[in-house]
Amino acid sequence: MDKIWDYIVNKMPGEIMISLLIMLLIAIFAIILGHAIKKADPTKPPKGLAFIADWLVEFSLNTIDNNLGDAYDFAAPYFIFLITFIPLAFMAGLFGLASPMTYFTIPLCLALVSWFGIQISAIVYQKFDYLKGFTSPLPAWLPVFVPINMLSKLSPLLSLSIRMFGNALAGSILLWLVYWATGSLSSLIFSHLNVFGMIITPVLHAYFDIFSTFIQTLIFVLLTMQLISIEIPAPVHKKKKTAKKEEKRVC
Repeated sequence: MDKIWDYIVNKMPGEIMISLLIMLLIAIFAIILGHAIKKADPTKPPKGLAFIADWLVEFSLNTIDNNLGDAYDFAAPYFIFLITFIPLAFMAGLFGLASPMTYFTIPLCLALVSWFGIQISAIVYQKFDYLKGFTSPLPAWLPVFVPINMLSKLSPLLSLSIRMFGNALAGSILLWLVYWATGSLSSLIFSHLNVFGMIITPVLHAYFDIFSTFIQTLIFVLLTMQLISIEIPAPVHKKKKTAKKEEKRVC
């Protein structure tokens, strides 16, 4: 226990601590939204927090239904988490905090969850054809293309993780260089006050920490859905219960 506490206090990277804090805030916000929905009048249009919760759920379900089918409605909580976590992680820099997305482990973990979802979906719907795909386009008894096909299976993991990490790191480095350059220039005229930085950097923050944030979130979410839809006969609909099962249930 002492070693764990020592790691948290002295050794844990700041990006992971900020990531845990963001997840805690999301969990608290979700609990508040849940109470708001319970208190809301179902006969009236939702307002305030209930409206936000309703919009998040409806937007996620509609997007999933259009890309994957209603059989994947169970994945809505994951996509809602992505829609909330990724923007907050990117925008942490606006508050002078370390952005979790500049720590490769965090975008890699998000990409891993999506990658496992892609592979599990492929196994469930392709069954034995999933294994045969490793030798494609040659017959199964001639495994010449196995290494290449294995790399193609891993490529979504690299694509999803490196894209977010690269954008976050590039924005962070560029802003650091601009702060350094404007600070050096301002020090020659205004002593210790970075006047040029206060003029130039808000525009860059608006792009890298706000506009680019929502673009990266949209790309990650839609690309995850698109990669899953390639592996399944999308859209996949829920299996309807037969009339006999319905009669038994009524009885």
